[in-house]
Amino acid sequence: MKNLLLPLLISLLPACGDSIGHHERILRDDLVQVKYSDGISLLEAKYIADAYLYLHGGRIGKAPHVKVRDGGAVWLCDIYGGRAISPERADSPPVTVDKKTGHVNWAEGPELSRVELPLIR
Repeated sequence: MKNLLLPLLISLLPACGDSIGHHERILRDDLVQVKYSDGISLLEAKYIADAYLYLHGGRIGKAPHVKVRDGGAVWLCDIYGGRAISPERADSPPVTVDKKTGHVNWAEGPELSRVELPLIR
C-alpha cells in the first residue's frame, strides 16, 4: 500500500499548481475589465479587491471571497474566506477601494494606488 501512495501523491502535484495558475488567469481576465478612467463600479471593486487579497492577503493557494458594499466615497470589500482570512481572523477589516481612483487600502496590507497586472505571477 505504501508503494502505491507515493506515486499517487506525486501525480497529484501538477494539479495543485494548475489550480493556482487557473485562479491567476481569472484574476488577470477580471483586472483587464477595470476601467479606472470612468470611476470604479461595484463589480470592478470586487475584481480589484480579489486581486489585492491574492497578492497581499497571507497564505498562498486559496482564493479570497469578498462581498462588496457601499461605503460612501469608497467600496467596502468584506472578506469572507480564502487565504486572506482564517477562522481566528473572522473580524478582519474590509479592503477599501476608492470609487473615483481605484486606490486600495487595507489595515493589514500595503496601500496601493492600483493593483497592476504585472504584480500577479
